[in-house]
Amino acid sequence: MIRKSKIRWVLLSLWPLLLLTASSGFCQDKITLPCEVMESSEALKSSMGKLNGVRYVLLHHANAADRETLSKWLKARSGTEVKFTFDRKEYKGILCRLAYCFGRGLLIYTADVRPMKRDIIDVILPLTP
Repeated sequence: MIRKSKIRWVLLSLWPLLLLTASSGFCQDKITLPCEVMESSEALKSSMGKLNGVRYVLLHHANAADRETLSKWLKARSGTEVKFTFDRKEYKGILCRLAYCFGRGLLIYTADVRPMKRDIIDVILPLTP
C-alpha cells in the first residue's frame, strides 16, 4: 500500500516537469519557419474586382534543417491559411504547395507589403486544422 506522503512527494517533485511540458513545444499548435523569398509580385490589377490587390511570394526554407519540415507541411496542408511576419509586422495569407517545385510554396496574400528576392520572412504554420 502506497502511503499518502509518498504520493504527495511524487506529485510535488513532478509538478515543475508537468508545468514545463504544458508550456513548451509539446503542446504547440503552430510552428514558425524562416523562409527565403525567391520571387514576389506587385499587386495584381484585373477587371475582376476580387483579384485586384492580390500578391504572391514564391518561397522555400531559409535553413537546410527546415527543409523536411516545410516539405511535409506543404504536402499535408496545402491551401491552408497562414500568418507571416515581415519587417516586424504580421500578415495573413494562403500557402500552397507547388507539386513540381520541390520544397517550394506559393504564398498568396492581399496586404500592401512586398518582400523582395532573398528577404527572409517568418511563416507561422498551423499544425492543427
